[in-house]
Amino acid sequence: MTPPPRSSLDRRALAQFVLAWGFLNLFINLDFPAAPMLSLKLLRPSLEVWGLLGVLCALAWGGMAVRARVCLPLMVLLIFGRLFRLGDVIMPVYFNRPFNLYMDIGYLPGLAHLLANSFSLMRLACYAALTAVLVAALLWALWRSLQTAGDFFRHPAARRGYGGLSVVLALALGAYQSGHYPARLPPPVTAFTPRLAAEMAFMANIREIRRRGLSTVQMAAARIPAYEAPLVGLQGCNVYLLLIESYGQTLFKKPAHWQAFAPSIRRFAANLTREGYMVYSRYLRSPTFGGASWLAFGTLESGVWLPDQLRYAYLVASRVPPLAAYFARAGYRTLSIMPGTTMPWPEGRYFGYQREYHARDLDYRGPAFGFAPMPDQFVLDRIFRREIAGHKGPLFIRYVLVSTHAPFHRQPVYLPDWELIGDGSVFHQLEPVVFPNNWPDLTEATEAYLTAIKYELTVLGHYLTRFAHDDALIIILGDHQPNAHITGPDAPSLVPMHVISRQPEVLEPFRQMGFSPGIVPADAPPFGSMQDFLPDFLAAFSR
Repeated sequence: MTPPPRSSLDRRALAQFVLAWGFLNLFINLDFPAAPMLSLKLLRPSLEVWGLLGVLCALAWGGMAVRARVCLPLMVLLIFGRLFRLGDVIMPVYFNRPFNLYMDIGYLPGLAHLLANSFSLMRLACYAALTAVLVAALLWALWRSLQTAGDFFRHPAARRGYGGLSVVLALALGAYQSGHYPARLPPPVTAFTPRLAAEMAFMANIREIRRRGLSTVQMAAARIPAYEAPLVGLQGCNVYLLLIESYGQTLFKKPAHWQAFAPSIRRFAANLTREGYMVYSRYLRSPTFGGASWLAFGTLESGVWLPDQLRYAYLVASRVPPLAAYFARAGYRTLSIMPGTTMPWPEGRYFGYQREYHARDLDYRGPAFGFAPMPDQFVLDRIFRREIAGHKGPLFIRYVLVSTHAPFHRQPVYLPDWELIGDGSVFHQLEPVVFPNNWPDLTEATEAYLTAIKYELTVLGHYLTRFAHDDALIIILGDHQPNAHITGPDAPSLVPMHVISRQPEVLEPFRQMGFSPGIVPADAPPFGSMQDFLPDFLAAFSR
């Protein structure tokens, strides 16, 4: 039986309620993992927490005790609110775009895979244990806070006081919404309910969104004519498409990045020139930022703009011919090299490569380097010896390189003698390059990022100049900008593309597409888009 309320509201009960409310407010308002997380915003009432406390107040007024059947649903709502706010903070902080509940929830398995491959087994176990303890402590604190609030509202004076404060808060909120609130003051409450309502509206409209997405995919296929002789203008030269993870415009445009990056890219260009290569460059707009690389190469190879996972799903289920299909029609052997793919990837069938090399297919026997299961130097060496050296017919090879993948904390060293690479066991004997940064905070990862990019340029530079590539066309581009912790807020989603060859006639069509001579892209809008690459490339080299 519920004990009767005390005759007076003592200070201890009031203090306990204030602490309980403060914890619940902090639980929802904390902008983890944004920096800085601590601000005066934490002291403003959360409209959602205020509403839940109002529910407890109403239940107490009706004589209902706060038991499990009341607390558990309220805890579920609070946990959902915390997770929703976590997504709302993470996506702009890391990827420079808003959170979408419907689509981004599908990234959770990939996020788990990324985290599992970014930490050592021992550290991962420690973090898992720490997380379990923290979650248990938070659940207990939520339970106790709701119980404390429920007990507090059993007293009539507490209910009257909370009701009066609710009226004041409602008046302040009304004044804010009507524009009569003092401009110098911050909003009277924090609230994520409007954002949640927008997400619900998106889901309610999903059939129309799906219709538009399918229409976009179908229209992309109609943009490309039915060429009688696709890519005949390449005259059978090998084509290597190398996507560098996180290779973004920030390296060229952000002064601090350019100062550190310039010597490496200039050395790379000088080595190419010395070996008779010519280079043209341009910026392209990527559909993604900071991650989701498959949206970038999916856009590039299909001519369909893929801003999200929903559009990507429509593409891979469609019959839009991908880039590899045109090369196959031109008599090329087509290869996809994806050393970072360690799990089944059925969507890869859409891209139509005749041979796919994933991590397990490369027979690597060395250590992993963070998210990268193997160094890109090993990957290039293995594919050259297995597929390029001695091959008679033309090749089209798409490489999705991974040594520059975030969090950039554990990197391989460059091995000058490529003959020693073998099956990669030698990397067990070489000390990796280690940086003290990791998820979730990459605000101090700039040096690690720049070091990873310098490694990639060193590897590619020596690969192109030390091995015989005859008259090949080499296309190098970034998939997306690095994490927004590195670029800073509001950076454009631009990436550099370099086309390299010893044949001037192969590069001339790229000049006509807007590429400029040299390794540094011209910084003059309008910038190209990845979705235009396929139709432009086919038009330039087909008939």
